[in-house]
Amino acid sequence: MTSLKDRLKEILLRDKLISPKDFEKAIDYQKNKGGELSKILVHLKLIDEDSLTQVLSEGLQLPVINITRLDIPPEVIALIPKNMAVKYQIMPISLMGDYMTLAMVDPLNIFVIDDIKLVTGYQINPIISRASDITATIEKYYITDKETREPESIEEEENGETFDEIIRDIQDTEELELVKGAEAASQPSREVEEIAEEAPIIKLTDTIIRQSVYAKASDVFIEPMESCVRVRYRVDGIIREVDRITKALHFPIVSRIKIISSLDISEHRLPQDGRFKIILSKDKSVDFRVNVLPTAFGEKVCLRVLDQSGEAINIDTLGFEEASLQRLKECAAKPHGLILACGPTGSGKTTTLYSILKHVSSPEKNLVTVEDPVEYQMKGANQVNVKASMGLTFSRSLRSILRQDPDVILIGEIRDSETLDIAVKAALTGHLVLSSLHTTTAAGSIVRMENMGIEPFLICSSLLAIVAQRLIRRICPQCKEAYTLSDVAAEKLGLAEPNSHRKVTMFRGKGCEHCFKLGYKGRVGITEILILSHPIKDLILSRAGEIKIKEIARREGMQTMREDGLAKAKAGLTTVEEVIRITAPDEPLK
Repeated sequence: MTSLKDRLKEILLRDKLISPKDFEKAIDYQKNKGGELSKILVHLKLIDEDSLTQVLSEGLQLPVINITRLDIPPEVIALIPKNMAVKYQIMPISLMGDYMTLAMVDPLNIFVIDDIKLVTGYQINPIISRASDITATIEKYYITDKETREPESIEEEENGETFDEIIRDIQDTEELELVKGAEAASQPSREVEEIAEEAPIIKLTDTIIRQSVYAKASDVFIEPMESCVRVRYRVDGIIREVDRITKALHFPIVSRIKIISSLDISEHRLPQDGRFKIILSKDKSVDFRVNVLPTAFGEKVCLRVLDQSGEAINIDTLGFEEASLQRLKECAAKPHGLILACGPTGSGKTTTLYSILKHVSSPEKNLVTVEDPVEYQMKGANQVNVKASMGLTFSRSLRSILRQDPDVILIGEIRDSETLDIAVKAALTGHLVLSSLHTTTAAGSIVRMENMGIEPFLICSSLLAIVAQRLIRRICPQCKEAYTLSDVAAEKLGLAEPNSHRKVTMFRGKGCEHCFKLGYKGRVGITEILILSHPIKDLILSRAGEIKIKEIARREGMQTMREDGLAKAKAGLTTVEEVIRITAPDEPLK
């Protein structure tokens, strides 16, 4: 396909609307400052808006539509947020099947079309309209909003520039050819480093990183594929593709991330781990944990977003069931013992541990944490970063910490038998120990401890409570609606009231511009809290299995994660579908 630049040049010079010298002036301006060529021509007053629209119409063989006379349905307007309409100079016109008719100043801008497809879920049928007509129509149909807002799209940053706009800047320079040459010829790392330090590459990498923070992502994935590079964010626990970048830019992006993470830029065969920090404002910084993994198509980069400036959440606001929360607080008030948080990666274990630490914190207590890395900065606590490459492991740190006379110790994660052994002994010798374990259920954590070599009598003597948890998506408050659950579903989930014909009302999100049409925004925790009562300790001493321990715990009042999730669904915080997706069915009580 002939590029927009070539089409414009051919028609403009043929009709003598612009001189070759003026056209080259616009090209030079684009190379130096970036931006779309059509907008630059108007900005430099080399051509007026109406003439440019006619040129585009002829070049694309599309008529110019006066959209100010059209009657656009409200449901069509609602599909595209005002900020995107203004930014891209577009206007949704109508829907037909899977297609949306979209008025655009520049219908050849495939990057804008891809963004709108991603936001709306519709295929795009572009038409040409004058910029003034689009502006007038936006003012007519959209409510004016002068309030300060966060970016509505994860493609939008403070400077309003997207990945694709930056990539176009790179493609309009000679840098892309340098990158291709460096990758194809496998040039020395010094030359690669120079390319990675070029301004457009720095700008692109910085945009990917910063937009992940604005999108409230927990992870960023930069994944090489056969013919492109895929950029994905994990937001609210769900991975979402945000862009695909030309494969030629993979090499310098990875090199740039290695440079800022202090990794070996010449190593491409082995995995590497690192970290870096970005400063967003005077009082806000965000830490990133980096892992580089060699794959068949190149090195995949995973960035874990760690907002160190966030305050630990109060234990009363985490959503624990009231009776369980009271029992957990009673355990935390004891002078010594072990409290465990269990669940998979990204289930909020560290948040729970820090909320307990904050609850027991006081000026009279010596609080020490050892983590890899420190995820929250907490006033009054002595926090240690594990550095395994230097020999500063969890077990070695703990041995030293115990000589510091701590009252409360928070261990970020128990990964091996040695660390678990030290944690149990610390709990037995007068310390309150908080830590996490990678298990799926509270009862399963006890079996896991036995498998890691801890004797049952030591578990009974040291362990106070286990909190198992997951994070599930919260219903978007902007598009939340009630509906009636079917009788079959209500009966199967145990939500139907005995001897009652009343219908069960639940809630869901319809999907709107605030939640990217997903119906969910944010997350809420679901938990089960196992307290070691005397009957539970008797089962542990007899080496009873997980099922038997869970059965007795439920008889004593423990609410399982599924039960907690269904209670939150009934309260309108999440959906039944989300609870079923995250949790396993509970075994019936005998």
